This record gives sequence, C-alpha cells and structure tokens, in this order.
Amino acid sequence: MKRLLIITLMLAVITCPPALAQAEFKKTKVAVIDFQIQGNQYENSDMGAIVAEWLITALVKDGRFDVVERRLLKKVLGEQQLVMTGVVNEASASELGKLLGVKIIISGTVMSFQNVLEVNARIIDVTSASIITAENVKSTTAIRLEELVMQMAEKIIKDFPLEGYVVSRTDQKVSIDLGRYAGVKSGMRFSVFREGSIIKHPKTGEVLDIETIQTGKIEITKVRNNIAEARIMEEAAPQTIAYGQMVRSLS
Repeated sequence: MKRLLIITLMLAVITCPPALAQAEFKKTKVAVIDFQIQGNQYENSDMGAIVAEWLITALVKDGRFDVVERRLLKKVLGEQQLVMTGVVNEASASELGKLLGVKIIISGTVMSFQNVLEVNARIIDVTSASIITAENVKSTTAIRLEELVMQMAEKIIKDFPLEGYVVSRTDQKVSIDLGRYAGVKSGMRFSVFREGSIIKHPKTGEVLDIETIQTGKIEITKVRNNIAEARIMEEAAPQTIAYGQMVRSLS
C-alpha cells in the first residue's frame, strides 16, 4: 500500500505541469475618460473624445491593458448620470471603477495657451480611490496633438511594467512566462531579480516590503503567444540568473 501511494504521488508530479509555468497573465483593466479641453478652442468640438480614443488605441496596441469599450463606458456613465467628459475626482472614479470592474481610471486635460500645447493625465487607483501617478507632456513647437498623446501613452505604459518569471535557462538564454498575449515584443529588456529579506517596521512589526536582489538583465529575441525567449545581457555572477526568479520590463 505504501509503495502504491508513493508511485501515485510520483505520477501526479510528472503529469501535472508546474503552477509557475501555467500562470495566466492578467491584463490591467482600465477605463479612459474623455479628456477635457481647456484654453484655445479647437476646430473639432469632440477633440476630448478623439484624444481619449488615440490614447485607448495606443494602450490596446501595447498588449498589457484590457481597456473598457467606449460604448459600455458611455452606457454606464449615462445610467449613473455622470458626464463622459472632464476630470473625475477620486471618489467618483472609485465608484465608476466598481461599476465597470476596472482597476484604473485615466482622465485628463488638453490645454492650449499661446504657443504651448500641453496634455495632462491622472491615473487613479479605484481600490484606494487615490491618484497613484500623474503624467504630463508639452510642446512649444508645431508638434501635432496626436504625437503628444502618443508620448503620453508611452509614459503611462512605463508606469505599469510587465512582471513574470524565468521558466527555463540554457547557457546564455532564458525563457519567461510572458509572451505576445502579454504585450511582449522583440527587443524589450527585462531586469531579473530574486526576493531577499522581508522588510518590517521596527516598532509595529508590519511587513513593509520584500528586498529585491537584481541578478541580471535580459533582452527578448523571440516571442510566442504565452512565452518569450531572451538572451542574457548582464549577470551579477556566472549562473546567477536561475529558474523561478522574477522579471520586470525596463522598456
């Protein structure tokens, strides 16, 4: 009986894939509110909606975001008697986030004054009902508004780095559990690190953070749907990068 139990357990280990390799990447779900236009009037009265649409397109193309469709957003806003255009406050964003099932609300303004064109965005965490970051881009040249919005999208994307795990290593190559579906592209670079000591508050004993120890950097060379291959660019010491360590996108 004991031998049969051991064999059964061994078969279970062999036939069941590791949980790490089967971890499904979950995109950050966001809603983008129409931007508020301030300052000089634009030829198109729907410029705030157009700016939001440009931003949505850029975020969707990146691959790491699940963006709420505009028609659903309008429907929910209409039912709640909220305006589609304008900068929402933290309280209303939190309520809207619950209704839409999103984690992040992005709202902002486009300002045109004299020769300055400026785009501002606020990224609101609906769970804590607080602004987690704010981004700003501006130009005093004849740069197009769409180009400024693309610059804004790049800044917002960097605020949400991709995180995953090393699932294999061979010589100077590794594979990670993030692929095309997560927005990984060839040429992207990742920092590789392992967890160290737990950092606690000296008086309360509350866990504040976990130390991260960088073991190296990698660059993506080949992308599949759920996995990507990379070459090791830097390594703290030979064979420091190993299976199970975490990765975080740098670009």
